[in-house]
Amino acid sequence: MTTAHPGFAPTAPPKAPGASLSLVLGIISVAGLFVLVLPVFLAPLAWYHGVAAGRRVEREPDRWSGRGEARAGAVLGMIGSALALLVLAALALAGLGVLLASAQGSGYRS
Repeated sequence: MTTAHPGFAPTAPPKAPGASLSLVLGIISVAGLFVLVLPVFLAPLAWYHGVAAGRRVEREPDRWSGRGEARAGAVLGMIGSALALLVLAALALAGLGVLLASAQGSGYRS
């Protein structure tokens, strides 16, 4: 809800709870994915908070703002989650390859 006072411009509604948080978590999850393990856990949180904040803005657009931040955080959370799944799948395949290679043996007798 915008409030108008005589002689002043109407004030913008505050950002929805979680809008900025989802954007920050999304950026950290995508940018830091290959540096730290922690962003793997942050991406789903960014996705969740972005969707929740976006729903708040859609339900009460006069009360909340921050739709763009919420949407960007949710999208970055989705991208971070997909990248994390790809990295985890690659690590699992590499581990499986090491196990299979060590089980085969070299074929040479000593």
